[in-house]
Amino acid sequence: MEYARNVSGIRDAAHLEYEAIAGTPLIVPVSCPVTERPEGAPMLWGKLKIKLAHDSLAFHIYQRSEIQEAFNCNYGLNPRFRKKIEQAGLQVTGVGENGEARIVELNNHCFFLATGFQPQLTSQEGHPHPLIVAYLGATKNFREAGGVEPKI
Repeated sequence: MEYARNVSGIRDAAHLEYEAIAGTPLIVPVSCPVTERPEGAPMLWGKLKIKLAHDSLAFHIYQRSEIQEAFNCNYGLNPRFRKKIEQAGLQVTGVGENGEARIVELNNHCFFLATGFQPQLTSQEGHPHPLIVAYLGATKNFREAGGVEPKI
């Protein structure tokens, strides 16, 4: 949360799973849970559609404007703060079917992409998730550039 506090400018930003009564609720329980999920499953569970912004790193990686990813979570960005974090430079570049933030990116960074899903959970031997491949490529480029942040 410290990085989120620094990027957003919200010094008391809180993740309600860990700081239930503290600060400003930046990360909150999802407001639109998936209705057809197994009993006891997280609120966002299963494959969900995500629309990608065309000028985003995510679009560059996936090479398409809509994807489906497997979710297994209960929390997401508080929509009340979307404009504030975007003004601070953290862009929502992937949205759910009702406009919920699903992917965020930090502009002017070699690779800062955060998701509400976990790409490593769908990686398979011989078929790594595209975000993991892109991240590894960015780290290789970073190392080869002598620690200077290259753009991918």
